[in-house]
Amino acid sequence: MFDGMREGIRKSRPRMPGRQKKADIKEYVLLGFLATQIGIVVGLAAIGFRYLLSITHNMFFLGQPSLEYDSYSYMTTNLGWFIFVIPAVGGLLVGLLVKYAAPEVKGHGVPEVMEAVIKKGGRIRPRVGFVKAIASAITIGSGGSAGREGPIISIGSSGGSALGQYFNLSDEKVRILVGCGASAGIAATFNAPIAAVVFSLELILLEFRTKSFIPLVISSVMATVMAHLFLGNEIAFPIRDISGIYTLNSPYELPLYLILGVIAGISALFFTRFFYRIEDLFDRIRIPSYTKPMMGGLFLGVLGLMLFHYFDHYYVFGVGYGAMMPVLLSNQSMLFTGVELALFLLLLLFLKMVATSLTLGSGASGGVFAPSLWMGAMLGGAFGLVVNVAFPTIAAPFGAYALVGMAAFFSGTSRATLTAIIILFEMTSTYEIILPLMFACVVSDGVSTILSRDTIYTMKIRKKGIVYSYDREVNILETIAVEEVMVRDVDCITSDLTLGDVADKILLTGFQGFPCLNEEGKLCGMVTHKDVREALGRDMDRSTPITEIETHLPLVVIYPDETLERAMEKMASSDYGHIPVVDREDQIRLLGFLTRRDIIKVYREKTRERVDQ
Repeated sequence: MFDGMREGIRKSRPRMPGRQKKADIKEYVLLGFLATQIGIVVGLAAIGFRYLLSITHNMFFLGQPSLEYDSYSYMTTNLGWFIFVIPAVGGLLVGLLVKYAAPEVKGHGVPEVMEAVIKKGGRIRPRVGFVKAIASAITIGSGGSAGREGPIISIGSSGGSALGQYFNLSDEKVRILVGCGASAGIAATFNAPIAAVVFSLELILLEFRTKSFIPLVISSVMATVMAHLFLGNEIAFPIRDISGIYTLNSPYELPLYLILGVIAGISALFFTRFFYRIEDLFDRIRIPSYTKPMMGGLFLGVLGLMLFHYFDHYYVFGVGYGAMMPVLLSNQSMLFTGVELALFLLLLLFLKMVATSLTLGSGASGGVFAPSLWMGAMLGGAFGLVVNVAFPTIAAPFGAYALVGMAAFFSGTSRATLTAIIILFEMTSTYEIILPLMFACVVSDGVSTILSRDTIYTMKIRKKGIVYSYDREVNILETIAVEEVMVRDVDCITSDLTLGDVADKILLTGFQGFPCLNEEGKLCGMVTHKDVREALGRDMDRSTPITEIETHLPLVVIYPDETLERAMEKMASSDYGHIPVVDREDQIRLLGFLTRRDIIKVYREKTRERVDQ
């Protein structure tokens, strides 16, 4: 009973200032050295992954293992109507990989990395990155509607985690190396070293400290250098603003970008919910798990075939940069013009939502960043076409609105707003549009935050009971679920016991209270030592059934998926030092027991980890 008290008064040996400085220097050198290795290796891995995508795409659609593939042009193939089978074949191969090699590679990757950082000290199985690369290359190469950022983040993060585990580093250092791997992957893939660092700070590590910032920058720089050596200093979207498209034409345009930000935030939230509805639907289908990506691929293939039949292009297949470029360049030589083109872009927006949800929701592998940019470009382009008709004297070309829509949609989807702003600047080398870009992004973020607490990344881990907070200073108790701490083997009393029996049990165990179960084993109340003491103080007979004594407080319960912060709030408001944990669906089914001492012990341990590290 006094173990926690003894831990509380235990003193750690203080470090001498000179020793502390040497330890800090050694730590910075070690992390910097490891970050350098991660940057080089992950940079090379990102290049290899790009070539792997080219090979798989050409094998599936052209029948030859060529490294030549232009993702900025419309996809072509000589397969004819048979093309609808290709995504299904790719889906079956991915399903088998997921089932037999690494279930973690299913889906879009980033939530799994976030879960590892929050729950597992950044520890990821080394094989995950390798399997993720193959599965994602097959998914995207066979036409799956997904992006490259999820796979490369998984590849980089698993590499950083493996290196940290190899050197037996602390959880904190492993997490930093996971962030280094993610930054290196994004930097090398999109030639966006600044945004890569910000992404890891905003979504992976949730902190801004010199100790983590320096390794992130090192890994990002080294990965970018490796990409430049092999691929040149190319930008992700080669849309140099020669004709002045991407600019704020007039201050009166800002209200238009405000409206675009609101629409983008709402649309991003719709996509997030639609995506997980489709995923839940596939989860409920009772067929072998490895066949589900095949089913999703088959539906996707039919969708692509229909688009080609009516509009001469597959549009929603693969990463889809080829379909984005004409919109970003305000190219009017498309199938339609004016308002008709706006309606067509909105149709493509919805179909891309369907295609991405079918691909990843069915269990295939890839990222959601590129599809989010794609949808944002279509949304922004459609909005720009409308405002050009309504306000021709002040509105910029619709390509400017498409560019802003890309960032605003991703901001609403991920709530990584600073990343969205910086990465669009780095991916396009276009600064003139920065004011409306920033404005629309924060508006989209605000709308998304007001309407939902979840994003495309956090909704998946919240379903597992994992609490994620975007605040830089995270309350430790907000990140730990009750089920992680609660005592499952609960010492209970039954409703047939007497007052004397319970008094003896309290004296024997020293416990402050017991859940009381009825004859069916269901929770019927709570008896505390105070209840027993007051009953005996009133000279109540010791043979009195325990169910007949008065309890001084109403029954308070908590659910296993709630946080320790919520448990402390309930304890404070009810004056209980212990709470039964019950099933949310069956609130008289006892699952465990939680005491204030359990919470304090966990809080002390987590705090000590941060200080010691």
